[in-house]
Amino acid sequence: MRWTKEEKLKMVLEYENNGVIPRVEGCSRKTLTRTLVSWARVYELYGESGLEHRSRHWTYEDRVNAVQRVLDGESYYEVAHSLGMLDKGQVMTWYRKYLELGWDGLKLDGRGRKRKMGNKPIKPSKSKSQAEEIVELRKRLEYLEAENAYLKKLAALVQQRKAQEQKKK
Repeated sequence: MRWTKEEKLKMVLEYENNGVIPRVEGCSRKTLTRTLVSWARVYELYGESGLEHRSRHWTYEDRVNAVQRVLDGESYYEVAHSLGMLDKGQVMTWYRKYLELGWDGLKLDGRGRKRKMGNKPIKPSKSKSQAEEIVELRKRLEYLEAENAYLKKLAALVQQRKAQEQKKK
């Protein structure tokens, strides 16, 4: 569920003034409470502008500074809220990357969908003459035909054994 700035502000002010957490259909009380407390912290630090939607691309220096602050003893929440984040998750991710890969791990930008074929680049084939390619393709075809014949014989043998087992029963 995505909340507008006005909805967030209304809920935060109601929470701060009366301590009331509204019931929202489709959202558990625990999740809503956690989210509302986080919004209240951000509102306290940054005012109404902290409740706006924004997507920010964090620079390498931002990531390094955040991880350094965690290494110096600040909590994930403190660092995240000082950077205007609602949750500590991103700071934790940067910290884990630092632990796994060092400072260079923070340079990697892991946005987007992962490659399905792995990270190996496709190597261009060495230039061959058409005659050499034809010879290689014929060898490959001969190998595949032999493999196909073997698999057919194996399947027939398995089927024959199953039929014998059925007769024995």
